[in-house]
Amino acid sequence: MNFSPNEHTSELRELFFESAEEILQGMNEAALALEKRPDDTEQLRHVRRAVHTLKGDSAACGFRELSELAHSLEDVFAPELLLENAGAVAGVVLTAADTFHEMLSAYRNDLHPAPASALQEDIKRLLQKSPVEQQHTLGHETKIEWTEYEQLMIAEALRGGESVYKILLFVNPDAPLPAAAFELARKALEGSGKVLALHPKESAGMERISRISAAVSTTHPADWVRKRCQVPSIIEKLDLELLSVEKSEPRDLLEILLEAEAAATAASVKTGPLNPVASWEQPHHDSNLTVNQPQPAPENSLRVDAARIDTVMNLIGELIISKSMLQRTVTEFERQHMRDPLRAKFYDALAFQSRVLGELQHSVMKIRMVPVEQLFRRFPRIVRDVAKARKKDVALEITGQNTDLDKSILDALAEPLAHLIRNAADHGIESPTERQAAGKPPRGTIRLNAYHDCDHVVIEVSDDGRGLDGDKILRRAVERGILSSDEALRMKEYDVLQLAFTPGLSTADEVTEISGRGVGLDIVKAALERLKGSVELKSEITKGTTFRLLVPFTLASIQALLFRAHGRLYAVPLGSVIEITRINEEEIHRVDDHEVFRLRDKVLTLVRLELLGTAVVKERAKRLFVLVIGTGNRRFGLAVDSLMGEEELVIKALDDPLLSSPLVSGASILGDGTVVLILNVGAVISQFAKSPAVGVMTS
Repeated sequence: MNFSPNEHTSELRELFFESAEEILQGMNEAALALEKRPDDTEQLRHVRRAVHTLKGDSAACGFRELSELAHSLEDVFAPELLLENAGAVAGVVLTAADTFHEMLSAYRNDLHPAPASALQEDIKRLLQKSPVEQQHTLGHETKIEWTEYEQLMIAEALRGGESVYKILLFVNPDAPLPAAAFELARKALEGSGKVLALHPKESAGMERISRISAAVSTTHPADWVRKRCQVPSIIEKLDLELLSVEKSEPRDLLEILLEAEAAATAASVKTGPLNPVASWEQPHHDSNLTVNQPQPAPENSLRVDAARIDTVMNLIGELIISKSMLQRTVTEFERQHMRDPLRAKFYDALAFQSRVLGELQHSVMKIRMVPVEQLFRRFPRIVRDVAKARKKDVALEITGQNTDLDKSILDALAEPLAHLIRNAADHGIESPTERQAAGKPPRGTIRLNAYHDCDHVVIEVSDDGRGLDGDKILRRAVERGILSSDEALRMKEYDVLQLAFTPGLSTADEVTEISGRGVGLDIVKAALERLKGSVELKSEITKGTTFRLLVPFTLASIQALLFRAHGRLYAVPLGSVIEITRINEEEIHRVDDHEVFRLRDKVLTLVRLELLGTAVVKERAKRLFVLVIGTGNRRFGLAVDSLMGEEELVIKALDDPLLSSPLVSGASILGDGTVVLILNVGAVISQFAKSPAVGVMTS
């Protein structure tokens, strides 16, 4: 395949790939519905439209293997064939979606796709009993029915001014070898001009051939063609008809693109891909419908490369920093020129700029936000495949799919969530027999939910399966040398469950192709920490397990509380701050090597940033501010020297070794050039939960 190197063609290809992925996702969903209701005509129509659109779009891009395979798949959806094989269609559609996905991956990397043997075998098997296919294969058709692609080839030849003949060859029934007779007839047709269509296409598997139909474009007159096709002792009679251009009817863009592709093939011209059809579903044209379809209304949406939106967001970040610089300048001007009449004008201009900038930032943020439904749609197929492979009955319940999340975060969550879903279906949910023995319904349930919580989005994955066995986790941890026996005895229930995130630790009794190798939960935790989020785990034997993933609403900017601690300027997300209090050093006590303090009726762990190794330890003040920080169901106190106020911070990528620490989620630059470090609250909790000297207590 040859692709134009220019940026325009590259963008068009990306539009096609994005549109194709949406089409394949729709095919997956329709196939899952067809498994439950094989006679669902609406889902069958949806699949037909999807395959038809994919065929046209891929042909327009020059991806001929995919287009021809999709064209073959369309034959499976003939009404008479669906009646005979309704129960098998869903499986073929799932296989097709997987096959097309692999082909798209190859095209993305400019590779030739692997043979789609499994899908071709399924199509061939289903078509064996099709009356239409038998007519085409055995040559018994009462009329010539060209395929859509052949019709386009014929139409293009006619529009180019060529003579096109419809030829029907009647084969001598006494011809000794059907295969030899077919080859001689085909060579005669090829010798008379360019063969645009031929039925049957080959003689393999035929006991006899009664007739051969063809469409041939040629510059020779009809008599010459007739004489050329007369093969002695093979062709006993032939019919010849000169085709003409029919009155043109309005055609949609898909037909025009396909005809252009057919023209390129007919002329054997090697060109770059045609413009792909970006993102729409083409109406399905049944044989009893007119071609003159109303043109769809133009869409009010655009597909924009995410990198372009990121560029705009970065520029907005620079504007926010410049606003902070201007704010400090105006404040300094006010101190020096209290009576200057320009002071009020400066504040008015600053207020106007702040309002417009806020609206601009909000608008761009809305562009970056997408509903989590785009991610959740992938998981019913995963649950179905795992349940089928493990002979289980598992349902997936999805709620909160309209919750918005930054697109970059959504993409990064795909693999961690997929692992949790697979693990729940494979090891969390018991077999139907085991569930019934435990007094549960045979069908297990996995629940997927998303919702907003302050400046975070929470995604929960829960199941009603067997739950995690804390005693087994401890035994495995001791066996693998992760803990000593004495440490295991002192561990609290919450901390025991957190051991499940330890690399290489698995409680699965059986290793399968899906899970159970001790690889996964540590990867999930690492992925959440890279997103500056956290993951919580709750489980109860025989009741089930819940994973709670907390991720920031966006990675672009945050509203933060600034403070100083031991010589450095820090910030913490404002949504994580529960309250602010002040305590004396005398109110701090040590319990089990933990520094704690009492806040009303609660005892909370006190965290000092000097213990993180990120600041120079100075003499401690006798009275200090404490920020009560909360994430999920956990609370702790953060000791600070002074509070610096609230400010909107744009998270910047800075080259500083300190930023490589998981305890710091990023940095920002204030208007005066000061660098502020943004704490990763989830990582701070995890760090101190592991420490033998300091622990974090739940409220």
